[in-house]
Amino acid sequence: MKQILLTILSLVFIVQLGQAQDNKFERLEFLLGNWHGTGSGFGNNNSVIESSFNLVMDDNYIEVSNESKFEPTEKNPEGEHHIDKGFISFDKTRSAIVFRQFNNEGYYNQYVLVDSLSNDTKLVFYTEFIENFVPGGKARWIIKKLSETEIETTFDVSFPNKEYTCFGTNKLTKQ
Repeated sequence: MKQILLTILSLVFIVQLGQAQDNKFERLEFLLGNWHGTGSGFGNNNSVIESSFNLVMDDNYIEVSNESKFEPTEKNPEGEHHIDKGFISFDKTRSAIVFRQFNNEGYYNQYVLVDSLSNDTKLVFYTEFIENFVPGGKARWIIKKLSETEIETTFDVSFPNKEYTCFGTNKLTKQ
């Protein structure tokens, strides 16, 4: 009888574990698809942004692509073109969602989703590691779900021994 009970409990645990792994990106599902919008900040420039979040590689990752074109300014008459690409994954060991982002400016950011600060309408990512940035600097990426077809993203930066300040905000509409 004990062996049957242990077998049943083991099967229930395995099924629940499998279901939890199938839903690893459930909190991020509203992001999936293509987005278009405008940005402000980022050096007082206005920008047009195209973003996409797509499940790839047997749904094991979310591929993220952002491309912003900034209007010319007096200091930068050519304007600017920012590209970042990355992958969101689920780290089974830590039971954490991790975002690895590569930027055409040469930065690499590794963020982790902070569960205690996130909910159904807000996702908060903090950097765990930044490559090619000021030593001791940090970044925070916040995604707010405004509706089923609208999001707002905020990118904050913290320099050593300083508070986070908003570097830029994007408002995007799902296409």
